[in-house]
Amino acid sequence: MEMLEALLEENAAARVVEIERRETGPAIKGDFEGSVTGTWVKLNELGLGVVSYNQKEYITRPLGFMSIAAGQKIFLSYAAGVYYSSW
Repeated sequence: MEMLEALLEENAAARVVEIERRETGPAIKGDFEGSVTGTWVKLNELGLGVVSYNQKEYITRPLGFMSIAAGQKIFLSYAAGVYYSSW
């Protein structure tokens, strides 16, 4: 039980440090603001999306729940250091 309590305390301390870092550290900026229209390329071997926008490919976390063909227009968004694709 002591080990569990120690791990929980360590986790809580690490969380506080992470929150403070996010509040005081430099903001991570994306290549654009809001959502833009990109072109779906494919899913990579890790299951992440590849989306083309302004002649650049972005690795995204897909938010769609159905299959989509390459070349389809999709929404590309950026939030908290992560690019998201949705359709």
